[in-house]
Amino acid sequence: MHGIARWQLSVLLCLMLLCVSLRAHTQALVGLRVLPHAGADTSFSGWRHEGPVPPLMTVPLELGDEVYGATLQLQPAQPGETWRVRVQYETSLGLSAEGPHLDLTGWKHCVSGWEAAEAVDAVSFVLPTPSAEQRACFPPYTQAELEQAVRAHATAQGDPSQADDWIPRIGQGDALGTVLPFVAISTVRVRVEVLRKGRWVVVSTVSFLPPMGC
Repeated sequence: MHGIARWQLSVLLCLMLLCVSLRAHTQALVGLRVLPHAGADTSFSGWRHEGPVPPLMTVPLELGDEVYGATLQLQPAQPGETWRVRVQYETSLGLSAEGPHLDLTGWKHCVSGWEAAEAVDAVSFVLPTPSAEQRACFPPYTQAELEQAVRAHATAQGDPSQADDWIPRIGQGDALGTVLPFVAISTVRVRVEVLRKGRWVVVSTVSFLPPMGC
């Protein structure tokens, strides 16, 4: 009897802790936005989310939009808490044919460490700009691996024959229609954290997806 009671108490305690955690999360942020920005080399038309901010969000960006240097503004549910924002970059490899391009976002990646955004005030943070090294980082690969990745991508897109058009043209000198590999940032993760009881708690991670090609 005592064993059952202890087990029930343990389950009840876990449920209570889960409810408290979920309640703390849902009440943490009631809005999030990135202000429009025009820098020397980048521009951003702006973005906003109204209402409770979920733990994970994915935001596809329009061609030409870059969040680098833009200001992220938090709308906390209650004032007085301490916030921080960190950013991570993920690159992917694409294939360019002087216009048409193939983005292998489901293949290999180079993922940077988390970089702190500059705090303007308690709820505003300037998102950092990636370095040249972060933009160009990509793990090594062989030609065979690349061809396999192109075939897998074409199959996933529902047109396996597409690979037969791209693969023979990869790196074929300067001829018209030559396919050249390139590396670009395919995901910018923005992580919002709040300080609770002496430790940082992740409230939300927003993944901005910039177009890789033009």
